[in-house]
Amino acid sequence: MALLEINNFDSGNGNGADVITHMYAEQCLDEFEGHLYGVEMGICFGGGIEKIGQQWKDRGDVWGFDTFEGHPVEQMLPRDEWAQQSGGRDSMAAVCMDCWYTDDQHRFATQGVDKCSQEYIQSELDKEGLTNVHLVKGLVTEKTDVSFIPYLNYAFLDMDWPQAQWDGYNLIKHKIVKGGYLCLHDMIKPGHIAGCYEKYLDIMAEGLFEHEFELIEPSVIVVLKKK
Repeated sequence: MALLEINNFDSGNGNGADVITHMYAEQCLDEFEGHLYGVEMGICFGGGIEKIGQQWKDRGDVWGFDTFEGHPVEQMLPRDEWAQQSGGRDSMAAVCMDCWYTDDQHRFATQGVDKCSQEYIQSELDKEGLTNVHLVKGLVTEKTDVSFIPYLNYAFLDMDWPQAQWDGYNLIKHKIVKGGYLCLHDMIKPGHIAGCYEKYLDIMAEGLFEHEFELIEPSVIVVLKKK
């Protein structure tokens, strides 16, 4: 793989969630007939959708939503009451990605914001001929356009901000087909990122999905299946 997937242990600060998400993306190949459609919101350096593009190369398309400008602190703080109430710029939602973009205060090797730009990621995807991977630039909000996605067999939300996770969920929840998978990162450990666990409970309370799998330590990943 040419692009970095930060949830991979080999990245230097990964948590292993990639093993779970890609396992379910792989299962889609056996569990569904016809063309597959997937989405990841919060792709960072692009390694996750690169892997799915490789897995689904002859069977499906995947969209990757991101700002492609680094962690959107200034854009999201005014929109996220949980982050505001839990420390503002010092909240976990705001600082959790700092170690990937700076190297002056953190022990992890920096990748630099240039490696998460849309231009860089697209150039690497083009080199691999992954025409089934599509990048969508912009902050994920309740107004984000997803009308071009016909349906979804697989979705992964990894945007850290509880408001963004909630908005992303509402954008795609009715597009996921019966038996399709919704993977949520950083949402099942109470207090991990203020507000995320509470939003997870709201998701479960809607009753659209059933619990499929979870791994709190170290991955903080949960997989839901559409009823």
